[in-house]
Amino acid sequence: MKKRILSMMLALSMMVSFMPIIASAATSGTCGDNLTWKLDNGTLTISGTGEMKNYSGNLNQSAPWHSNIKSIKSVVIEKGVTNIGDYAFSWCNSLTSITIPNSVISIGRDAFDNCSSLTSITIPNSITSIGYGAFEACSGLTSVTIPNSL
Repeated sequence: MKKRILSMMLALSMMVSFMPIIASAATSGTCGDNLTWKLDNGTLTISGTGEMKNYSGNLNQSAPWHSNIKSIKSVVIEKGVTNIGDYAFSWCNSLTSITIPNSVISIGRDAFDNCSSLTSITIPNSITSIGYGAFEACSGLTSVTIPNSL
């Protein structure tokens, strides 16, 4: 009897160990000392005050929402955010719209690199610098409004 119970427990533990582990991607977190992000129904909202972190094209140092890039349709940056970090939204191929408030003064390097579904963008008057390759390979981009100050 003990052998039967032991074999059943062993078989059960083996079956559980072969079950796939389902990991869910984060839908909120931090992206600066005083900034948070939240992804809800395809809209990524960045809120708080201050600077967004800079990221890199390296997967180990990508933006925290990177695992969700296929589901990001729009980005809303709320008033109080002062910059868009390097590589922040690169490869967000489903991104179609971005809202940038007047509190933002700079757009980082490759910030929107390869956002092929982005068709238009309005850069507010507050922007004083745009990093190298910020809109590189945005093949769908047909309208860009740039302030005279740039």
